[in-house]
Amino acid sequence: MEATIRCKILRHTHVFQPGNIVETRRRILEKSENQPESGYFIPDTGDGNPGIIPLDNVEPLGETTAGEEAYYGKCVLTGVSNFWKDADGKTGEGPAGIVKPVNVRVVHYPDCQQLVFHMPRYAWDAGTFRLTNACSQEIIEEKPVRERLNGGTMILTNTLSFPPGFYTIEADWPDGWTHRIQFIKFTEGYPKAPYGKAPANIFHAIRGDEVHLQPLPEEIPNPGSTESGIRISENRREREPDSDHSSPACSLHMMYDRDERSLDYTGRENKSEIDVEKFKKEVMGRFFPKLEYTQEGRGGSIYYMEGAIKIQFGWEFGGGNTVVIIFIPNLKYWEAQTGTPIYRRNEILQFLCEQVIRDQAAGCRYVMYEDSISIVR
Repeated sequence: MEATIRCKILRHTHVFQPGNIVETRRRILEKSENQPESGYFIPDTGDGNPGIIPLDNVEPLGETTAGEEAYYGKCVLTGVSNFWKDADGKTGEGPAGIVKPVNVRVVHYPDCQQLVFHMPRYAWDAGTFRLTNACSQEIIEEKPVRERLNGGTMILTNTLSFPPGFYTIEADWPDGWTHRIQFIKFTEGYPKAPYGKAPANIFHAIRGDEVHLQPLPEEIPNPGSTESGIRISENRREREPDSDHSSPACSLHMMYDRDERSLDYTGRENKSEIDVEKFKKEVMGRFFPKLEYTQEGRGGSIYYMEGAIKIQFGWEFGGGNTVVIIFIPNLKYWEAQTGTPIYRRNEILQFLCEQVIRDQAAGCRYVMYEDSISIVR
């Protein structure tokens, strides 16, 4: 193991803003021909690659001390890779398949943080799961993959108890094919806005997205825009003078004729260029729940959406008479993990089950357990 020390960031360095506390190697790497300045080694500069923090940019605080039960800083993904651990001439992709960066998620709840990914295929016969402190090289957890599975493919790690630092998860197969996930646990309150020109993973983490390792949006929302992305100034139009027409203040009544033109309450055509189909979809989405599905190998996610409510449920294919297994929060964690009151739990889960059967498994029925639902033939 490597000795470590805690340092307070004084100047923005890599992805670390001033005030952040980071764990570094205690031994100072001196300036050399290949290193322009002296500094503390860190295993991850925010993109999965190692580097240093210059001595002038930090204030050493002392040795790393543990003791708290929960650390509420953001967990940010920095890298996902798939490789042969002991190559021995092996090249190309392993037969098990790969874990893709866009399929690894971090979910933050008020009193829980979860890093979630799916093994690319049924993993009861996989190798070893290993969680390592990448700075000290301490192995925090090591056990067979099957002991970490939720179902047949999903691996869920609660990161709330992890102190700020650098971490690596590896899950391998008996033939040496290995999936590696790298992430940084930040000090509480970091990373935060304003940030400047943030890398994609930091941008997504600050925004609260679950998937960090994806490109930046083509057009980053402008502060002067509405939620729909339309600039307010573009959406305001002055009514042309019209002596024989007036509209009561705050009149919002609209109707639609057969050719889908937008008309105001007098029957005159409204030329505000409203997208009628989009408007209908927005209204339906605001008042009626719906489901969206994603698939990652033998599993994936189901999203329950109802207005501002968006709840994610993991799922995977079952065996025998069980077509699919859906993972749901235990009753005592329901409010924390979904942001909805307990009294709505049965209603939401019943809609989930019935809609999944209508959409994906006609003729099946559901069996509900404490933390999962089985869709069975």
